[in-house]
Amino acid sequence: MYEQHWRYMSRIIELGDGPNVYARYNTNLSRIEYRGVNLYESILSQLRDWQICASLDGTGRTGEYIRTGLNYESWLENFKEGLKYSRHPRQMRIDFTLTLPGLFEVENISNLGNELGVDILAKVVFAFSPNIILSPLALPRPILNRIVDQLLPHTRGAMQDILMQLKNRPTFAEQWPDTYQEGLSFGKRCLLRVEEIRQDKFTLADILKQDPEIYEWYENIPT
Repeated sequence: MYEQHWRYMSRIIELGDGPNVYARYNTNLSRIEYRGVNLYESILSQLRDWQICASLDGTGRTGEYIRTGLNYESWLENFKEGLKYSRHPRQMRIDFTLTLPGLFEVENISNLGNELGVDILAKVVFAFSPNIILSPLALPRPILNRIVDQLLPHTRGAMQDILMQLKNRPTFAEQWPDTYQEGLSFGKRCLLRVEEIRQDKFTLADILKQDPEIYEWYENIPT
């Protein structure tokens, strides 16, 4: 968050206007304190009401691969700190975007929500062309349906809803039958270049190895 955020919100509290303010944050929770000002104690606890939608697309190494700059343990610590100030369930929620590698994190995220006692907001990563290889819709229909069927019994609420939607949304092959193979190849080349720039020692291929059929599909995409 910009320096102005901390300054302006602190000024609102100083002026005594906190009881009139409702604040909603979409944040990766990388920082909850700035120059002695604590987001929860100094600001949010002084407001009429507030909501934190904390972005998290996976746990551990997979989550850190998907979202550059994420430190999962730090995120978890910052989220738990917010729970100490939470007065009702809508104030602290996990905002999950489902990606291809995130399919392997659906159960972990669901379990985390249950463990923390919070709701999960869930959506699927946008894909306006077949080169978005990090979309679960890049998968062939039989593989995608198999994975969804395996995950559904371990989910509830919004997470279950987006999985069910995947069974009805067109895959890349169904939506772009003439160009999806070329798009996947281009998307994989771009992804490999990004991994090279980031000097990733843990890659998408490492994540996909958890499912031999998905890994074989990925490896067979020409570059």
